Amino acid sequence: MSILNTSNENFDVIVVGGGHAGCEAAITTARQGLSTALFTLNLDRIAWQPCNPAVGGPAKSQLVHEVDALGGVIGKLADSTAVQKRILNASRGPAVRALRMQTDKRLYSRKMLELLQNTPNLSLREAMVTDLEIDVKSPSNLSNLNPENTEIGCIRGIKTYFGSNYFAKAVILTTGTFLGGKIWIGNQSMPAGRAGEQAAEGLTEALHKLGFQIDRLKTGTPARVDRRSIDLESLEEQPSDAIDRFFSFDPDSWNCGEQISCHITRTTAATHQLIKDNLHLTPIYGGFINSKGPRYCPSIEDKIVRFADKESHQIFLEPEGRNTPEIYVQGFSTGLPERLQLNLLQTLPGLQNCVMLRPAYAVEYDYLPATQLLPSLQTKKIKGLFCAGQLNGTTGYEEAAAQGLVAGINAAQLINDKKEVEFSREESYIGTMIDDLISKDLREPYRVLTSRSEYRLVLRGDNADRRLTPLGYELGLIDKRRWEIYQAKLKALESEKNRLEHQRIKSNDPIALEIERDTCAPIKDSITLANLLRRPGMHAEDLVRYKLMDNSLPVAVKEGAEIDIKYSGYLKRQQSQINQLKRQSKRLLPEKLNYNDITTLSREAREKLNECRPQSLGHAAQLPGVSQADLNALLVWLKIQSLKTVKNQNMKKPKLKSEDQMSTNSWR
Repeated sequence: MSILNTSNENFDVIVVGGGHAGCEAAITTARQGLSTALFTLNLDRIAWQPCNPAVGGPAKSQLVHEVDALGGVIGKLADSTAVQKRILNASRGPAVRALRMQTDKRLYSRKMLELLQNTPNLSLREAMVTDLEIDVKSPSNLSNLNPENTEIGCIRGIKTYFGSNYFAKAVILTTGTFLGGKIWIGNQSMPAGRAGEQAAEGLTEALHKLGFQIDRLKTGTPARVDRRSIDLESLEEQPSDAIDRFFSFDPDSWNCGEQISCHITRTTAATHQLIKDNLHLTPIYGGFINSKGPRYCPSIEDKIVRFADKESHQIFLEPEGRNTPEIYVQGFSTGLPERLQLNLLQTLPGLQNCVMLRPAYAVEYDYLPATQLLPSLQTKKIKGLFCAGQLNGTTGYEEAAAQGLVAGINAAQLINDKKEVEFSREESYIGTMIDDLISKDLREPYRVLTSRSEYRLVLRGDNADRRLTPLGYELGLIDKRRWEIYQAKLKALESEKNRLEHQRIKSNDPIALEIERDTCAPIKDSITLANLLRRPGMHAEDLVRYKLMDNSLPVAVKEGAEIDIKYSGYLKRQQSQINQLKRQSKRLLPEKLNYNDITTLSREAREKLNECRPQSLGHAAQLPGVSQADLNALLVWLKIQSLKTVKNQNMKKPKLKSEDQMSTNSWR
């Protein structure tokens, strides 16, 4: 940490890191009229996709829809660069359906760079940030301050490797895997944020000096192989099946370009044996590193060790773009030495003669556990310092983009002296993710999942605009054109739902007889189209087929109307739960409450509650170490105390004498 009087440039906001979090953060603050500088190690790798060049998937697609609904850009760029699109969980309910796009990684990066270069108020800088400029409240007493919750100063700016100083009112750190990054292939390692790119130095030490807890995580990426060396004809083809689906609610970003198929292969007995024979040569099983990797994206050796009873694992061969021969071997990341990786790849059917273009590797990096952040993603210690993306312990471009957007929004709110914007878990997947990050002691890379949300039926991708676009418009991130598109969709949706609720078909209508014949379900007297749609197995596309719904309606209107009508009962019930939770979260807690008296709370919860003194149940719910069971116990205890208070008050009331009682009775 250093404080200098010389100044190079002044900005409102400085963003450190040019990945998906940094790009969203910088665009967000610049669009709100703040002078913004984005610092990155390599401008040629802006918004790079170092692992799988894909966007979306279960829960991740909901995040992308939400970011777009608020005015973010990840969805638009995915739409405009997609080379393959698929709907996952298509046969299941709307809460878990997901859109996933394979993107052209080089085109995606190039389009993001063009967008950044053409965004007013935004400057790009290529430099390594090594230190933070801080105005410290009382430097001599830093060691005596509470390490978690005490604000010790405010941000002033940054310092780069070659000694330049840049000053700002807010700094957003989005360093990804570059902070203390080290890549591993077998027992060989070298400092790097990812293959071929240097690690970031200095910032870890700067954060340590300020008292931040820093830990290590790891992730990995599989080898890339030459498409021309694969026998694709012998493999199962996986074509695009969602050409008319998009992440963005803005039709101007939609692109239905040429689609490319993926292919599927499987591991063999030879694959498994080669791995078992050489486990000791991998970084994890060889004991070279002990950092935790992502649970939901394990290496192939982890799969074979954990699921020893499985004879084979599915492997996806996914193109990295239209004009590159590189194929991403999805599900086949490994820590084996490079000399064994080609042999391993060639045990897969269709890859017997493959050429390996890049080896797989693991990357270990520093991260800042997000329990040190506020819901705004501002650090508790340093006012004006925000963190977003993999630095907070997450994995995935979608999680990073969403955090970058939130950090950008709240940096602007802070500078403009406005209240921070908090995203609740009952209103968005963004809120679910942030609440998990800041309230749970996570020791492995975090990935958003539909199972993490208690309200996933309400928090669908298709209604993300209905939930969040008004906020985006209020913040100035949604322009008038987008707002009018949104309003037109709402009007069309309500009109169509109203028509379905009121239009009827009679049992003797020709179309009714046709439906009865096809579905074996009789129509008695008459039925509204809405009730027809509520029948199991009946969907909007069926109404179109029977000419009971206009096929020219946008897909979002047809499907939105179906979901709202078909699941209306469940949606009302879940919304009722959300409303009840909101009321409870606003309930104030007694200022002098001694939580040690509540023995039904866990010991950790009692310690945290006594230490942090939350003002309300909602604030208590955000504390690390306070579980849902603890909140329920606290609610029960408060209810009991309330009943005791009422009982004591009744006991203190003076009893009426018999004459008074007689008088009262006669008056009645």
